[in-house]
Parts: sequence; C-alpha cells; structure tokens
Amino acid sequence: MLDDFGFDKLLDDDGLAARLLGKTRSGRNRKLLYGPDLPVLLLVGGPGTGKGRLLRCVRGDFGRHVPVARLDCALTGFREEAGQHPRSRSERTEALREIALQLGAWQGDGGGIPVPRLYAGLAAVAAGDRGGTVADVVDEVRRHDDLLPPGHFWRGVLNRAVRGYLGALAGLVTHAMAVPLINGVLDELLARTSREGEAALQECYGEYPGAGGHAKLGLHSLAAHFQQDREARETAENFLFRALREDVEAAYRSVRGRLSRVGRPALLLDHADNALGRRLLGPVLEDRENGHHDRLVIFATARRDDGGRFLYRAGDTDDTGPAAGRKPLDWHPAEGGLPSWTRPPGGGSGLASPSRGVVLVRMPLLTREQQKHGTARFQSPRPQAGNASRLRVEQGVHRLSGGRPLFVARLAEATAAARLPEDGSDWALLESPLRTGDEAETRPVADVLLEELVGCQLPEELPAEHRAHWLDLLSHLSAAHDAECAEALMRERQKDREERLSAYRIAELLRDSGWPHCPRHFIGDLGLRHLLMRRLYRLRPGGEAWREDHRLLRDRYGGAAEDAPDDLFGTAGAHRMHHHLAFADADTVTDYLERTFPAHGGRADTRSMREWCEELLAIAEAPLIGGPDDRRDRALGAVELPGDARRRRIDRLLHAVRLCEDRTRAVDDAVGGTLRKILERIGDESSHGAEVLTRVAGDWSDRVAGRQPLRPCACTRHIG
Repeated sequence: MLDDFGFDKLLDDDGLAARLLGKTRSGRNRKLLYGPDLPVLLLVGGPGTGKGRLLRCVRGDFGRHVPVARLDCALTGFREEAGQHPRSRSERTEALREIALQLGAWQGDGGGIPVPRLYAGLAAVAAGDRGGTVADVVDEVRRHDDLLPPGHFWRGVLNRAVRGYLGALAGLVTHAMAVPLINGVLDELLARTSREGEAALQECYGEYPGAGGHAKLGLHSLAAHFQQDREARETAENFLFRALREDVEAAYRSVRGRLSRVGRPALLLDHADNALGRRLLGPVLEDRENGHHDRLVIFATARRDDGGRFLYRAGDTDDTGPAAGRKPLDWHPAEGGLPSWTRPPGGGSGLASPSRGVVLVRMPLLTREQQKHGTARFQSPRPQAGNASRLRVEQGVHRLSGGRPLFVARLAEATAAARLPEDGSDWALLESPLRTGDEAETRPVADVLLEELVGCQLPEELPAEHRAHWLDLLSHLSAAHDAECAEALMRERQKDREERLSAYRIAELLRDSGWPHCPRHFIGDLGLRHLLMRRLYRLRPGGEAWREDHRLLRDRYGGAAEDAPDDLFGTAGAHRMHHHLAFADADTVTDYLERTFPAHGGRADTRSMREWCEELLAIAEAPLIGGPDDRRDRALGAVELPGDARRRRIDRLLHAVRLCEDRTRAVDDAVGGTLRKILERIGDESSHGAEVLTRVAGDWSDRVAGRQPLRPCACTRHIG
C-alpha cells in the first residue's frame, strides 16, 4: 500500500502538514498556520492506524524542503548508549544528540542547523563527571564535537581552530590537578567564544535556575544537577532541550537565516507516549505554556484515544476523561478544514494541564471506498468470472479490518490471488498466505497481523515476566465478555504462575495500547478479536483450548438460578447458553429457549416477549469456529428435528439469527428472508406477545436488509 494512502487531507497542498511547515510536498510556499505560539500535534490512534506511516510521509516528502528530524521513542538504543556512561549521559541526552545530528545534516536552503547552546550544555555535563578518570571525561567532552558543523560553527562562536581547542583539552589531562576539570573546560569554551556567541550563551544559560544571568554559573549548575537525584537531573535535561530549541530558533532569526530559510523545521516523535517521548514532550508543553515559544513543529504519536495519561495533572481527569474546560482540541481530518487552535486563556501558573498545548489529530480510518481501492491495488485484472471472488474479498476485508490501514493492506496483499466462494467465511481470508520482507516462506496473514498489531507493540507497562505469554492471555480473553468473565479465565489460566495479571489490569494495558473498549466484549475490537479467537482455537489440537474456555465460563454460571439477573445477557441462564452454543450442540440451547418462551409454562408474568428476544440475540452471537456447519440447513428447515412444531420453529429461529449475527460472512438472503416468517409464525401461535414479535420481525428484517447487526455494539458499528 502506498505510504500516503488515506492521508489526502493531511498531506495535500492546503493540508495540515503544508500549512504548519510552510511548504508543500513539491516545495511551494504556503501561509503558516498558527504562531508564534505553536501546539504539539499528537497523532492518536490504535495499532495499525498509520501513525508511523504518516511520520514517514512527512519526513520523506516535506523533509526535502524543511529540516526534519525523526525519533522512535520506543527504541532501546538511546538507553543502551546512556548506560555506557550513566554519570554523563542519559536516555534524553542521547536522544537530543540524535535530533541535533539530524538537523545539522540538513543540506537544503540555509544549510544545517548549528547547535552551540546544546553543545555547551552537553560539554559541561560531560566535564562535570567527578567519578571517572580525567582521560575518560575529556573523551566524553570531545565526543560532542560531532555536533559542531565544520567551519560554520567556529566562525560564528569560537574564534580559534578546532585543533587548538582540542589541544587545550588535552593539556587539561596533563595538568588535571591544577583546577577542577569543568572549570577548565568552561573557561576554555568561554575564552574562545566570540562576542556574539558569548551573548547567545549568556542569554540561554543565564536563565538557568540560580544562574542570575551568568552563563558560566548556569552551566556549572546544570552540570551539578545532572549528577544529582532524579528531580535535579530532570531539571537539567529539560533545560538542554530548551537550549536545542533556542539553537533552532536562532538559526531562523539570524540575518543569514532570515535570508535563506523558509517555513518551519519539524521534529517527528514516534511512540511519543512511551517514557522517552513523555519526557521530551513534557518540557516543551511546559515551556510553551509559560511563554517560551519556538518554531519547531512537533508531530508526535500516541495510542490512547485521549493522548495519554501524561497530558493530565492529578485532578484534571475523572472516570470519563479530561475535566470540562481542560480538554485538548480534538480534530478529525475527515471533517475538513484545519484545526483553529489558540491557547486557552489563563495558565502560566505551573499548574495548568499540559493538554492545553495539544491538538489531538485523530488518525483517519479508511472509508469503504478507500478500502475497496486499497484492495483493488493488489488484485490483478480478472475475467468476469473472477468478479464474484473479488467482491467476496472486498466484503471480508471491510468486515475484518474496521478501516485500519494496516489490516486492509495485509489482507488485500494476502488475498490478491485468492479464489473464494461467494458464500465462504472470513476465517478462510485469515488463512491466506502472506510473504513479508525477505522471507522465503509464507505465513497465514492472521499470524502476521497479530505479530505486527500486538507482538511488536507490547504495552510499555507490561511486566517483563508476562511478555512471553501476552498473546496467550489475550487469546483466552477473546472468549470473555465482561471483566468478571475475563477474571475467571485469568485465574484459571494463570493458577500455576507466581506472578499474575488480573483482567482489570489487562483492560488498562489494552486501553494504553490504543485498543477500543466495547461494553459487551472484553476484546473490544472486532478484527483483533477474530485474530485472537482463531489463535485460541489453534492453541491445542482440535480446538480443545477454545472448548475449555467456553466450558469454564458456561459452568461458572451453572450454579446461579436460571433467571438470575445478568447485565449483558439478561439472565444467568442466557449467559450460560451462549457459551454452551460456542462449543457444544445447539439442542440444549433450543430446549432452553423453548422452556423460557413467554407463552409456555406461564412465564409471561416474569419475562416479556421482548426480553426473550433480547436473550435470543445475546445467545446467538456465539461464534462458530471449526467443525461442521449445519446452521443454514437448520435455519431453512432442511434438517429433521425432534419435538413439536414450536420447538422446531424456535430451533430454526435460533440458527437463522445466529447466521445473521455472524460477522464473518455476508448475510444469506434466503436466511434473511425466512427470519421474518419464522418470527410471525411463532407469534401466531402465542396467546400474547404476537404484537411484540411482529414489531421485532419488522425491525430485524430491516436490519438484515441493510446489512446491519441485529444487536449492534461498539465493535460492529463500522459494518454495513
């Protein structure tokens, strides 16, 4: 799939990226949006929605015309580099170095962006290490010389040549006891700084807490804080990022910059809701809230729909989200236009919510038409006879993907050569072979999707001891509905483990990973749930793990009275029958439905006909995986069944509803057509309730005709 597929409103000539950066993808100038006070653009969406792909588009297309740096905050390389010299490095200083190196390597108009302020701060931090040998400390100071562009920096800031500066540092090794090393480094640095450079350092580090306007004192304090506890080190690291942004600002404000630079530079932070990303974004939001403005356009990605808990201070949120008046601007590209953001009045006290400086950009899901085009891109031209198979693939991709671009792309690629029967199930699509990267062998597309959507994007707070079996836990949870069901499964599946995860904690981790919530399904995304159900069925031969989980949940409700209230299924009996239907014969379920039918056995006083119909829908939602499928024959009355006429009709109704509620296949017109007839025929035999059944028959028939679920929920709303 093309990298920019589905991003028209974000990347076109009058889209958000062009107006923020002041350049189109082809290099034409555009009027700048906002400024000088800029928000952070937080691209929010769960796994597979294209956040990283959008950042690649911005860097690849706009990075030819404005300086762009891109950082993946989920990588461990910065932490590993910092671990080699923890007294003079941190994960954040290594990230800042990488940003500076990328901006310094810019070869477009105006050339690379020099970073003398950041350099001075990092050199001071390196020189402030009192725990290493002098030679090691000097090597750490000299390590940062790659931040200085040859020629340009020395002409603007240091008057003497690089060789002389390094020679002076080498001399400090010989006479290390004459003066503390940091004093020598700072004296050498400031002695070689031009008047312009001295003013720049004075303006920057003179504002460091306690510096009193003196650059040398500010650099001393910064280096000392870096050696102290977490809070003091965070103060130093926050200021280093401000120094880098001031370097960027100076590159545009200088005489040369005003003549040669157009637009704005950009910083792209992928996985910015991880720890490193949060520590980078926090000081930016705080500085801008307090009036320290800069022109660096920051695109960052986050998986949670509210952007992440780090955006809200204690007391800013309640059970439903950010408190009134403190929500960030929420913009959906599909709505058109551009987000008209201005910083809310007030703030600046240090207590304002960081979310005030954020625009949440909702990653657009693919429309039905975009999904069709994306699927067609992988399909080779076929004769007329192949059109039915192509349509079948398009429908399956639509049902399974939920519009997630990665889901659409993988399914379309895997099914490019598929020849599927018109009445086939989407389970067959998930088995389609897919070759990824340089792999010689293929794998089922379902396995590839699970690896990319879940395995490669583990929750940041998932304990290490649970990472190896995270997919196993989620697979078992695909059988659960509410948290109580899920907790029963987790107790059983983790009973032999010393360290356990509760279902309630898993629900938090799923939300932090960007997966949606559905009140009626513990795994609240339909496509993910199907991937996990398929995996659960294959965990043990013959689908035994699948059957065990549903048997456990069935038996959990066996001890309760049949008519005991149940929030999701109406009664405990209906909940029990749902799980029974998922792994065992349907005859027991038919017996239950006949026994609880309002017109039978005097139940009319305690159970209305509509409640019975709701129970029927909840029971019939049970998925069918593996084994023979006789649902259509039983729905159409093509199977001889025991019992009286009412029981046979209820059995036909159960299987017709089960087929109509199956989200892995298109609705069968013959089954949909007979659904109303069965309901009305049952109503004719009832001494009461015929009116309800007639209304239900009309409602359900309309839903079937419109290809809508009979019992809609949060994870089936996209299907139509």
